[in-house]
Amino acid sequence: MTVCFLLGTTFTHWIADHNVLWRFPLTSEAILESITYYSLLSAAPPWMGWVYVGVGASALLSSGGRGVKGWRGMNGEMLFDGGSVVLLAAITYTQIFDVFPTISLLPSPLPPNVQDHPTYPALATAVRDLALDNVMTAVMLTGVMLLQAGRYYAKRPSSSPVSLMASANITPPPDVLTPPQSKPPSPLTERSATPFRELTRQVGMELRDPTVSSPNRRRHRKR
Repeated sequence: MTVCFLLGTTFTHWIADHNVLWRFPLTSEAILESITYYSLLSAAPPWMGWVYVGVGASALLSSGGRGVKGWRGMNGEMLFDGGSVVLLAAITYTQIFDVFPTISLLPSPLPPNVQDHPTYPALATAVRDLALDNVMTAVMLTGVMLLQAGRYYAKRPSSSPVSLMASANITPPPDVLTPPQSKPPSPLTERSATPFRELTRQVGMELRDPTVSSPNRRRHRKR
């Protein structure tokens, strides 16, 4: 949420930066519009700047806290959080040492006939630098969003084939829905079930004299 807020506030400057960066040849009217825009921005209430600073600090502390937590737990998300911290630190440096000092130097209200004023070349250079800093900030904030999206993608639980087919509206085959059932083992009473079986007394007598069957042996005993 904080990164989206910062990116949205950066995109609001596009109305002044577009003509300065992407229009060729660069006209004096485009530079004058950009100077007027940033002059009004420099006269904004101080609480608006503090809101921007507070949201940026929250984003930096949040990413740093998640990075430390991931490093202690030795999780794979530390790479994404570490990259986000590096990008947010670069954005903080750009805003503190480049953007805010340049905006504070713009006069408000502007002097009449700005194009004929001695400070016009410095103001034109200032708005070009601000446009370039805003583009760099937008690119780095987009990188933070992509890193956080990769973090949540890597953290998601793995899905089973059945759930993947259900999400794609594909009817899985019956052998996927019902796992194969193993056949119950045959009872030990069936002699053909196991290669080894108990040697009964009757079988032992047959093995001693195979020519005589068990009923004949009993008749011989009776005689």
